[in-house]
Amino acid sequence: MAQADSASPKPQNNTLKWVALGCGGCLGITVLAGVALTVLLSRMVRFAVGPDQADVDSQELFVYALPGESQSIFTMDILGIEMSQVASTDSPPSVLLTMGKLPRYLQDQAARDTFIDQFQEQVTVEGSYQLGEQRVEERTLCGQPVSVLLQSGRFEQGANAHDAASLLTFVDYNDTVRFVWLLTHGDTPAATADQVFSSLDCR
Repeated sequence: MAQADSASPKPQNNTLKWVALGCGGCLGITVLAGVALTVLLSRMVRFAVGPDQADVDSQELFVYALPGESQSIFTMDILGIEMSQVASTDSPPSVLLTMGKLPRYLQDQAARDTFIDQFQEQVTVEGSYQLGEQRVEERTLCGQPVSVLLQSGRFEQGANAHDAASLLTFVDYNDTVRFVWLLTHGDTPAATADQVFSSLDCR
């Protein structure tokens, strides 16, 4: 009986050892999963803010030319959505050009419209665009016929107000769907928008 009593603690020690190894394994798997997720997200999400970081990436989707000098505001690549934004250097910018490429899950018409509506609501500028009157015009972009949504209205900043224009379109290019959204204000916003649009071409 004494030998049996002295031998009884050994299974408990073995049990504790396996529990400790099991917890260590769980911790190792958790850390490994965290590292893998970080690497995955770093490949799926790319974000740059400011002229120095965003200038090169801003012309990955389209070639463009803005009147006078321009600066890159940001570039973003998240979950397959690529987007970049450039603006004129005056304050507030009289030209704001947003370009993007949509992933396959956003390429049907309903998904496009929902995405653009939500995106436009989130864009903030120094001032306020009040756009109302709209029409659709057929044009050419990247060698493809496109329907362009044109809007006119006002840009207000404090007591100052200017005529404003908006231009939005999608283009199918190399099995991708790309979009352009252009906001302008000033003395001749529609002419400025037409000038910038004419400079656009897919890369």
